[in-house]
Amino acid sequence: MLKSFFNIKGLTAEQVSTRVLYVLVSLTVVVFALFFAIGYDRPYSEDPTFTDPLFTDVVLWFMYVLVAGASVVALCSLVRAIRRRDDGENIINNLPAGRIKAGAFGLTAVLIVLTFAFGSTEPVTVNGVKYTDALWLRLTDMFINTSLVLLVVAAAGVAFGLSGRSRALKLKGRKPEQTETK
Repeated sequence: MLKSFFNIKGLTAEQVSTRVLYVLVSLTVVVFALFFAIGYDRPYSEDPTFTDPLFTDVVLWFMYVLVAGASVVALCSLVRAIRRRDDGENIINNLPAGRIKAGAFGLTAVLIVLTFAFGSTEPVTVNGVKYTDALWLRLTDMFINTSLVLLVVAAAGVAFGLSGRSRALKLKGRKPEQTETK
């Protein structure tokens, strides 16, 4: 059964992505189960008031690998999209896919620049240690704030799509003979 799970020849993109999701979720569950179940309460050798979980390095490296993998997939996807790009309107299923892609890319790029520019450089104290490196403080602020803004934009987009308002706006511009009656 396991051999057939990993045999991806002849599968659709949706089936492959579903299997990749299953593998990633399974690995995440295993790594975090190890982190919290084995050696989580181990005291830190230099200061016993802090804990030093045994699998901290495993969790960190797992995250590094996931971020690197996601970055590689994103870059490959970008290169592939640029190579396959045509100058047409790019309307897919009656949606302006080209404008949506350009808008999402532009919004993300502008947000990254703005959140980095306005990121805080105020020193932070963690576990009694003061962190003062302005670059890393700004980068941390940039990633957190960009993620939060994009989550809010995504939630607003879903709410707008579910509200039916987008369909009402589309129908408003049509002539009476163009509207469909049910």
